[in-house]
Amino acid sequence: MTFKIFLHRKAAKSIEDMNPRDRERVKEGLKGLERFPAVGLDLVKISGEDNVYRIRFGKLRALFKVYRSEKTIVIIKIDHRKRVYG
Repeated sequence: MTFKIFLHRKAAKSIEDMNPRDRERVKEGLKGLERFPAVGLDLVKISGEDNVYRIRFGKLRALFKVYRSEKTIVIIKIDHRKRVYG
């Protein structure tokens, strides 16, 4: 099952503002989400939220929402671990 990946405009802006090394690491990880849930990445479901997960890239976190019926994933937010959950 292959999922389509979409970036919210705030997530896209966050990627643009990253240094090149982090940007490439995040882009490669997000491409791996196409094979969700059989992904070899550090994924955790966010408790208290429906279909919201986080993926870890060192000190960076990406929050995303999964729409299983449409086979789409929307990347909601990408930020430092201290700021992403607020």
